[in-house]
Amino acid sequence: MEEKHKSRRKIIIVKKALQYKFASVVMVSMLLVACSIGWDIYHSSFRAIKALNPPDSYSMMLKINNLMIGKLAVLFIIVFIIVIFISHRVAGPIFIFERSCDNIANGDLTYRVHLRNGDQFEELKDKFNRMIFEIHKRITKDKLTADTAIQKLSDVSLRLSSKDVTMQELSEISAELEAIKTDLNRMTSGFKI
Repeated sequence: MEEKHKSRRKIIIVKKALQYKFASVVMVSMLLVACSIGWDIYHSSFRAIKALNPPDSYSMMLKINNLMIGKLAVLFIIVFIIVIFISHRVAGPIFIFERSCDNIANGDLTYRVHLRNGDQFEELKDKFNRMIFEIHKRITKDKLTADTAIQKLSDVSLRLSSKDVTMQELSEISAELEAIKTDLNRMTSGFKI
């Protein structure tokens, strides 16, 4: 059965461009929502305070402004940290898939993708590993066919090297060569090339 990797990544920012872009989109969205809600609360509060007309309304509004800006700054930092950790759950697997593609492109068809518990793209990992397994299986079958064809060709070459080949043997050799040709034609039939 497939082993689950429970290791923790020590680096949180593994795909800088992706994670920063993701964080930027979330932060700008959060800032727009916070500003629109803040403006609405501020505007409503200002109207209520103005209607009451207390003696220290200006200093009260300054305190409210400072409090809201401080809370917004703290919220912004908290959301940024949360977004980086959430984006890590997406960027980490993408980083692993990229590394896996490099390994496979270099010819390692035994390589399999392993993700941590909680990472995204579990279904993609399963499909990717199945794809590599099927390619490995087909290439293994084709390699076996090629090895068998090489052995048969060696046998035919050895038989032809003897000077006294009868017509019966030539007919058998011709049939063997046709069988080898058929096997070789089937080798890559499982691939669209």
